[in-house]
Amino acid sequence: MSRKVLILKPRLDLPFKRFGLEIRKNHIEPIRVHWQNFVDKLHEYHAMRHDRVTVVEDQRWKFDSGYVTQFDPDIAYIPHTSSQQFNGDARCRYYMQTVFPWLFTIDKEGWGGNSSHSKAGWEVAPDEDRTFELFKERADRGESKFAQPPGNFVNNIGDYIFVPLQLPHDETIKYHSGLNVITWAVKLMEWTYEKRINLVFKNHPANPASLEDVRQFTKRMDNCYFIDHEVNIHSLFKQAKAVYVINSGSAKEAMLHDVPIVRFGRADYNFAVVEGDLKDLDRTWQKVQNQPNGIMKENYRTFYNWFINRICYDSTNIGSFLKLK
Repeated sequence: MSRKVLILKPRLDLPFKRFGLEIRKNHIEPIRVHWQNFVDKLHEYHAMRHDRVTVVEDQRWKFDSGYVTQFDPDIAYIPHTSSQQFNGDARCRYYMQTVFPWLFTIDKEGWGGNSSHSKAGWEVAPDEDRTFELFKERADRGESKFAQPPGNFVNNIGDYIFVPLQLPHDETIKYHSGLNVITWAVKLMEWTYEKRINLVFKNHPANPASLEDVRQFTKRMDNCYFIDHEVNIHSLFKQAKAVYVINSGSAKEAMLHDVPIVRFGRADYNFAVVEGDLKDLDRTWQKVQNQPNGIMKENYRTFYNWFINRICYDSTNIGSFLKLK
């Protein structure tokens, strides 16, 4: 039976967030091209099913539930938000780009730590680690969501905890955690200074200036180090004793190096990593040290099989959208 389908498509030449003064770019950033590909493949899939598809393009922050009321579709696809923020009804599906830019999620509740799949168990047949190994090859080549420099981290400090910093104003912080990035980072610094554990931060490439407070605070601690964008993030993952995040998508990349990971917020990899407690960092560190290596590796490989093959939609492959049935 033919259905009415509404796809809300974000303008790719303008910011997704509302800043007050939006400046149109004369080019589309490579990481955003995948949004265009995703909408094209989603449209193509529904056209194959003889659905009546309407694509509405506008700035992402302008989309609200009024569009669904106006077009009255049987199903609506909403970008880069969740049911809590959009206030959509049961017809709405929320799509979002993952840390692997060509892969997207579609979910009835939202994305990341607000998605329905973040609360689900892993029911997936073994794949003999094929999915994990495929993405590990990408990590071994030094590829990441954002372009990485060729330089590797030269470890002259010994064992360290690595923290890939997140943007303080990011929506995944605002909606998927109860934490402030700067406060969280400072607490980690104070704890590691007391325990004499080295701590390495890496700045976020999208808005480095927003994390200047963290940089300045590291100057007070002889065990803390702040790195900008001069080294490849994978070289930091593979040499770390542990990786601490709030809920960064880069934790998925860290898994590929079989390093212990601690998350302090909600993410779609909740069950694959150690849950941290900022009020009890001693106990958190004990959980990292006591985690059986075999179970950790099995969790990472099962997660990849489940997330990539069951949850994600490949914007380069129309066959991936058959899961929408």
